[in-house]
Amino acid sequence: MKIIIVGGGIGGIAAYHALRKHLADASPAVSILVLEAHKSIVSTSAAIGGGLGLAPNGLRAISSISPDAAAYIEKRRFPGEVMTFRNSKGVLLGRFRAGRKARYGLGELMLPRATVHDALLQELRPYAVSWDSKVRYVKEDPDGVSVTLEDGTVERADLVIGADGVRSVVREAIFGQEYPATYSNLTGVGGFIPISALSEPLRESLRKDPVTMTFGPKGFFGYAPASANITAKAAQLMWWSTYETAEPPPRDTPRQAILEQLTTRHAQWVSAADTPEHPVFREIIALGCAESAQLLILPEYVMPRLPRWSSGGGRILLLGDAAHAMPPHAGQGVACAVEDAVAVALLLKHYRVSHRFGVEESLRRTAEAYEAVRMKRVGKILDVAKHGGQSKKMQSWWQEKIRDWFLWLFCKLPESLNDVQFGYDMEAEIAKYISKSDCEPKPK
Repeated sequence: MKIIIVGGGIGGIAAYHALRKHLADASPAVSILVLEAHKSIVSTSAAIGGGLGLAPNGLRAISSISPDAAAYIEKRRFPGEVMTFRNSKGVLLGRFRAGRKARYGLGELMLPRATVHDALLQELRPYAVSWDSKVRYVKEDPDGVSVTLEDGTVERADLVIGADGVRSVVREAIFGQEYPATYSNLTGVGGFIPISALSEPLRESLRKDPVTMTFGPKGFFGYAPASANITAKAAQLMWWSTYETAEPPPRDTPRQAILEQLTTRHAQWVSAADTPEHPVFREIIALGCAESAQLLILPEYVMPRLPRWSSGGGRILLLGDAAHAMPPHAGQGVACAVEDAVAVALLLKHYRVSHRFGVEESLRRTAEAYEAVRMKRVGKILDVAKHGGQSKKMQSWWQEKIRDWFLWLFCKLPESLNDVQFGYDMEAEIAKYISKSDCEPKPK
């Protein structure tokens, strides 16, 4: 069986590792090829994005397919198990336990997205990825799938996995233009700052409230260390501002314009770490927009819920943002993409081609099971993310009060309510599904 993965981001490389572990290493008849539009590892890592929070369930999924990748991440992350919520007047709304290692075996981590990607790239085998291979279109036929590249090259496969993001070409092979990505009216601006460049009061405040989330009437502002040792010379602070705007700003917007826009939005906000000489939000914005700083503009795109994540014959599967564009407000984007990859690999292993199943039946059963296991869970997380995004849009005085009360209550709720999300184990869930489905009576 030949499998092509379209997209060499986190989801695509995770799929490669999962398939290699559960299929290819056990059977030389299985080959896996990743097609990536970027020209090299260097270019894709540089373009992978800003900072993120990696939830315990996400690290668990990564560890299940690559313990070395998980160890690489653990060495380079900041533990973000407690998040401090405040409003723009500096009032403490509460401290949210975001996934403690003591409870889940693995803790919430704050780190650059590129670090997660780099961790997964470490174990790539030679020629696993075909770089500079932009896919023009994908077409399924009764005997397989054709993948046509921009240069006219055609690759054939038994199965194509679309891990090519919110503007997925692979998704178009199933639905055409029926489910386009649309701008959500939310834009994120952020990047990284050397912690050594911060004022002493702000550096000192990171010891008490390292992960700080602030909600105001015109948006949101968050910051957290993105390095294991915050006193190290190379340690970084990741920061991001999220706000509502009808049109996303161009990615090449001049830094001065971004500086002015962010200053207008956040300059009057109050932080518990403020001093007369160093108001926190002004300081971070000024440092973050400096010419030497990495600065990113990240408009948020969403798409309608898909009725399925596979083609009719099961020869095309979607995962990650290609299947369910995950807004960042639930902190589960990377986790869901890697969980998808693990699920596909484990189900292909169970329904693999053998004396029981031919290729068509194997892929059909895999697709059916994949959707049954994943779609309901991801749908619930999308609902949480949608609600989180609403709290970062323009708020009236009354809406602010309701939001602040909700966040206060949220921080008071029992930690056990997070078990469904943070305690999720993809391997255990697949084993449970297989056990149940194999015990059900088969139709005559």
